[in-house]
Amino acid sequence: MADSELDDSISGYKLCGFLRVVLAVAQQSRALPSCVPCSLFADGSNVGFRTYDGILLFPVSEVNAPQEMGREESSAWNVGGCTGAGLKRKRRGLGGCRSIVHLLQMLTAKKCVNIQARVLKVSSREFGDARALILVDVYLPIDVWSGWQFPKSGALAASLFKHVSCNWEARSPLLSSNHNNRDYPDADDEGIWSISNCHVFGCETHNASSSGRNRSFDLHEIFKCLPSAGRDNMIPNTRMEPENTSARPGIWDLTDDVLYKVLSLLHPIDVVRISATCHHLRCLASSITPCMKLKLFPHQEAAVEWMLERERKPEFMSHPLYMRFSTVDGFLFYINAVSGEISTGAAPTISDFRGGLFCDEPGLGKTVTALSLILKTHGTLADPPDGVDVRWCMHKLDRRCGYYELGSNNLTTTYLQSAWKRFIDRNCQKGKDCSSKLSSDLGSSATTMPPSLKQGRPLHCEISIASKAASVMKLSTSSSSTYSTQLKCAARSTRSLNLLKRDLMDTYQKNADVDQNKNGMDNLISSIDIKNVTRVQSITDQDALLTTSNKKHKRDNIPDSGETWVQCDACRKWRKLTNRQYLDTKAAWFCSMNIDPSHQSCAVPEESWDYKRKITYLPGFYTKGNKPGKEENILFFTSVLNDHLMLLDSKAKKALTWLANLSTYQLLKMENVGITSPFVDYSTVFGKQSYSYHAIFQAFGLVAKPHRQQTKWFYPRTLENLIFDSTALKTALTKPLDLCRLYLSGATLIVVPANLVEHWKTQIEKHVSPGQLHVYVWNDNSKPGAHNLAWDYDVVITTFNRFSSEWSPHKKSVLMQVHWLRVILDEGHTLGSSLSLTNKFQMSISLHASNRWILTGTPTPNTPSSQVAQLHPMLKFLHEEAYGLDHKSWEAAILRPFEAYMVEGRACLLQLLKRIMISARKIDLKSIPPCIKKVTFLDFTAEHSKSYNELVLTVRRNILMADWNDPSHVESLLNPKQWKFRSSTIKNVRLSCCVAGHIKVTDAGQDIQETMDILVQQGLDPFSEDYVFIKIALLDGCSCFRCKDWCRLPIITPCRHLLCLDCVALDSEQCTYPGCNYRYEMQSPEVLKRPENPNPKWPVPKDLIELQPSYKQDDWDPDWESTSSSKVAYLINKLKDLLDSNLQMHCCVDRIYNNETLASPPNTHSEVSTHQEITRRNCDSHKALPLKVIVFSQFLEHIHVIEQQLTIAGIIYGKMYSPLHSFNKMKSLKMFQYDANCTVLLMDGSAALGLDLSFVTHVFLMEPIWDRSMEEQVISRAHRMGATRPIHVETLAMRGTIEEQMLDFLQGDSPSWTVLGQDILTARRDCTRAARTFHDFAESNYLAHLNFVRTPVKI
Repeated sequence: MADSELDDSISGYKLCGFLRVVLAVAQQSRALPSCVPCSLFADGSNVGFRTYDGILLFPVSEVNAPQEMGREESSAWNVGGCTGAGLKRKRRGLGGCRSIVHLLQMLTAKKCVNIQARVLKVSSREFGDARALILVDVYLPIDVWSGWQFPKSGALAASLFKHVSCNWEARSPLLSSNHNNRDYPDADDEGIWSISNCHVFGCETHNASSSGRNRSFDLHEIFKCLPSAGRDNMIPNTRMEPENTSARPGIWDLTDDVLYKVLSLLHPIDVVRISATCHHLRCLASSITPCMKLKLFPHQEAAVEWMLERERKPEFMSHPLYMRFSTVDGFLFYINAVSGEISTGAAPTISDFRGGLFCDEPGLGKTVTALSLILKTHGTLADPPDGVDVRWCMHKLDRRCGYYELGSNNLTTTYLQSAWKRFIDRNCQKGKDCSSKLSSDLGSSATTMPPSLKQGRPLHCEISIASKAASVMKLSTSSSSTYSTQLKCAARSTRSLNLLKRDLMDTYQKNADVDQNKNGMDNLISSIDIKNVTRVQSITDQDALLTTSNKKHKRDNIPDSGETWVQCDACRKWRKLTNRQYLDTKAAWFCSMNIDPSHQSCAVPEESWDYKRKITYLPGFYTKGNKPGKEENILFFTSVLNDHLMLLDSKAKKALTWLANLSTYQLLKMENVGITSPFVDYSTVFGKQSYSYHAIFQAFGLVAKPHRQQTKWFYPRTLENLIFDSTALKTALTKPLDLCRLYLSGATLIVVPANLVEHWKTQIEKHVSPGQLHVYVWNDNSKPGAHNLAWDYDVVITTFNRFSSEWSPHKKSVLMQVHWLRVILDEGHTLGSSLSLTNKFQMSISLHASNRWILTGTPTPNTPSSQVAQLHPMLKFLHEEAYGLDHKSWEAAILRPFEAYMVEGRACLLQLLKRIMISARKIDLKSIPPCIKKVTFLDFTAEHSKSYNELVLTVRRNILMADWNDPSHVESLLNPKQWKFRSSTIKNVRLSCCVAGHIKVTDAGQDIQETMDILVQQGLDPFSEDYVFIKIALLDGCSCFRCKDWCRLPIITPCRHLLCLDCVALDSEQCTYPGCNYRYEMQSPEVLKRPENPNPKWPVPKDLIELQPSYKQDDWDPDWESTSSSKVAYLINKLKDLLDSNLQMHCCVDRIYNNETLASPPNTHSEVSTHQEITRRNCDSHKALPLKVIVFSQFLEHIHVIEQQLTIAGIIYGKMYSPLHSFNKMKSLKMFQYDANCTVLLMDGSAALGLDLSFVTHVFLMEPIWDRSMEEQVISRAHRMGATRPIHVETLAMRGTIEEQMLDFLQGDSPSWTVLGQDILTARRDCTRAARTFHDFAESNYLAHLNFVRTPVKI
């Protein structure tokens, strides 16, 4: 149908795309020709298409349903039939895939789109089933190009347009071809009969959903298919040639190896200069890492280049969620695949973040690669946000130091804005919200600060003025004798002013004679330019200086020594400066900038100031008789409020409003009488401060005194002719309090697990030239200054524990006050280990950094239950804009589709990871020796098997007696609600494979007696021997009547036979004792329903279950001290064989050395000869390095057993496991590395990260590991770069136990995977949800197939 033939119903719409839909034909009374127009209809719950001659076309209900069912069932599936919740799932389809027919109906009903449809082809099969292929043209309103958006239907429209095509060249043949002709290429009946649940023909987005879980959706398979660092970025084959061919020999005659060695010895700045001379040197210099002692491997060089490229100024890229479309007449538009937002202008873009995921496999030198990146950018400063005013200062002469200040109104970059908003939202006390509430209480009298003053720096008010005033009051109450007391200068200034006290002598002398009618100190202050010079508070003893408003000062009472004092911005201590030190009045000042070397640290105590003065000037106060509301006081109050921002709770706001509204009479009362706070403070009775506003009032300069159950407020006692400026406070309360200072830094913050701190320090000392990097390790409770972290160091290393403890909603950590050049999270996958909101996660996303990196060899745990959701916390830390900062887009575009095994989700995830992730694999590197793995199955000893069977017995008894293995029973370990108890039980069963233990089992009260009473009622003589035997057997155990095996908890049947669990479980309807055939009383599921089993699955033997006594069972208690473990015995034998090999190798080396010494002629140069012999022997010893072994276990009890047996065998070993102290761990590690007699290192999971043990040749895994990523980490301690010999890895497992089940289950081709896939498909076909996660399925599978072990009897 041509466009000119469109109906009037689509006027005002524009053709924007088309799609093909497969529908089931409900009526076959007559043939359905091609190109027949059809239209949508909705009749209650039935939605479909109707042709113009009345033939109905319905959505197909399920994938491939007609191929798997009979004729009657197939017909029902074709036309649908789900009701209620099933209908809702039917509309949504498989895994959240909504049927396209329902989407079209809902969008057309809301007039969001318009459609035109026609039949293209009809395909028929046996039993009369038929399906029709229809073409649907989709139209959008013309108002889209005027800004129109989908009204509340954006998500539905996005789902529709994922299937819409605008390939107009492919549409024309569809309108002209005869689709019923089998020569037509699209006439594929198989494609029509194998559609996905969205019902769109040829849909690749949802095509994989029909196959259930498959290996292509395994996260670690996805990581493996990602490309490694670009192998194309190799150094081009260039050479240097002289301009004059007849030139003398020169640098062009040197080989590249020689030039490389020369360049590697140069300083970074010299390398940059030389690389600018010619193309060849530039190519060589690109692979040079300045001050790095070793040459990187090719994959490391490629990784550094990729990381440098990621750290360059990010460019705008096309938004990955926007789909591009073109109308039939060429108009472009874009639709968001999640929200459905339409954009008709330029293609939507986002700014790519700087950083990424560095995920080389463990053992490939990620630490060295990261250090190379740091050295390549050494001296580079973090980029400040656009539009901020950076203030530079001379903190150090050899580097540029700067800072900037931000408020929430001038945040220009996305990552800063998001972090700042989080900080504000957590406290709910910042900025305009706080000040707006305060200003509303103050009324209309509040004034507004001029814009020029809003940009000034807030005041530093950490030092309490009250403490200084208290010192002065002590002086005034004593005699008039001379005092020499350490006093703090109480001067304050705005951050736009300088926190220093100038030499005031000359200024005072000039002004003292100008106006003798004014107070001398007032003349002094009024003569100072308040915009450029600091305000000063003078403190004098009242006996030394009596000042009134009409009496001038005596010059003898004025300090006669010229001094300059400045306050440190970090520690708030005052420092006395020499006259020759220049100070910038508009920049920050720190103790480290002091010329006096004895006071260059914030840790040095403050110097003494021995003046006895009255207070004639104090910030926040004004002179009586003058006009209040001074601008400097407004800035002072704003600074105090900003510094105490976390204390501004509701009580503090009320108190501040009360103080700002005090009358002049009340303000004067604070000189002598004091005024009472309007809030009752019961804690003042106990001598402690309870209200947060107390600290704020004291910072204002007021003094608190407890009075009964209230607090009275006074001025400082030596205050002279001053009054509190409440007008300025009232104005300050209307100002936003959201200013934050950030120190620009060139440092890299590295956050590591606690056990990797020494690893990073060792790698830096080993591979980086001495003195090149200034490193600070922060793993204690010290409190470094923010400016010190930013400006004094190149690398700051801290632990995740220290990192987490720095987060608080009530304070801003020093780590958050630095704008880092780079933040690196080593083993950063731990961010995703918990999907809850942790301190570590909140701290990581709140940091300010130009570049963000996550280093990990395992982005997610390598378990069958690993979830793609664990990637999102890492994306959020990286500040990835499309998915990391938009959780809704992450869920809709990746999370939910991926978990439903839809190609759409996998494709989006792959696109994202290819952009932000790099990963090198050992299989691609030929320089690493092979890793030889094998699994050894062992048999139990008789004592150990008894312990294991005892635990298995309790587990199996629980499952069998819970309505005969019914998972619906609430007390069954197979019940999903018992997941905590089930996990604990599985851990105990796994541990019992390694360590013997026991469970104390006793009868619960009168249960056994009740069982005996029932038997008596059934005819058992209470005085017979059978009665006594049965009772003792139930108490202490007995041999099974049928199989003669010992059973600790036998089952008593109604026919009085004592059987083991295996024999009882053979038949649920009758006794299995030979010749008995007693039939149990069966109870059907209809009658069995009760609270403990609301949904029984099958009939159960009621009398048998009710007859069993209940037992009280304590927790399983491992007994490692008396364990005789088959695993440890096998391990000891293997280690003894390796020790013998070591002895043979050393004897062989010594024999060769002695023979060579005897055969060599005497040498007169004894010193040279000795040196050569030592060198040769070292080389021979290197060729015959001793065999070293790692023994790994996840269970502390198992480690104790191994330690015990190693000691008995006389094998020297080191140990690195928790809860050993880190010092002892490092001591053991050094011994293992350098002591040839120490052969074994015993470790657990806490030591499986970051260690370089490339000299190890054998690894013993003492039990199977559920998390394959943990297994890979352990093996990679030895199988890594630097290894020179093959690595032998041996996993020990007990035959016939849960360990054998685990190894089978973890195999990719295990039948258990198929069972789970069928379980998921069955749940979807039945319009229900799968009841268990994969991990639950695995654990339940273990317990359901748990068996006793049999040990061979020795004859």
